[in-house]
Amino acid sequence: MIQQNFDSPDVLDALAKGDLGRARELSGSVFVISATVVHGNHLGRTLGFPTANLDLSDNHPFLLAHGVYAVTAVVNSVVYKGMANAGIRPTISGKALSVEVNLFDFSGDLYGTTLVVSFLERIRDEVKFETLDLLVQQIHHDKQTALKLLA
Repeated sequence: MIQQNFDSPDVLDALAKGDLGRARELSGSVFVISATVVHGNHLGRTLGFPTANLDLSDNHPFLLAHGVYAVTAVVNSVVYKGMANAGIRPTISGKALSVEVNLFDFSGDLYGTTLVVSFLERIRDEVKFETLDLLVQQIHHDKQTALKLLA
């Protein structure tokens, strides 16, 4: 993990609440993680939103509140806009913490690639949806929100 000035109790509290603006104001830095893309269950791809699943084994403890975030990610020196879910994926009965990043305007194989992900704005809490269709509808909405925040 790339850590910048995130040892202050006030900064840690802001991150735990998902208040990235406050954390940035207090620390002078954007919250960034660097992690390798690993295989997941490939559900994002089948839902129309392929995700890069990040290996968090070197990133514990993960400091951010569970939720959906507008992010940028560097892939092979190119910056992409995207969105990320950090949490346990309750809709699919997930239990372990995961971070999944959907990069807008990217296609290709990222397995084994290291992504440097900057978490810029929190979009919403992570919630459990009754159906995958409702989840997909929300993901479409989240993408529009992320695009506005990243414009």
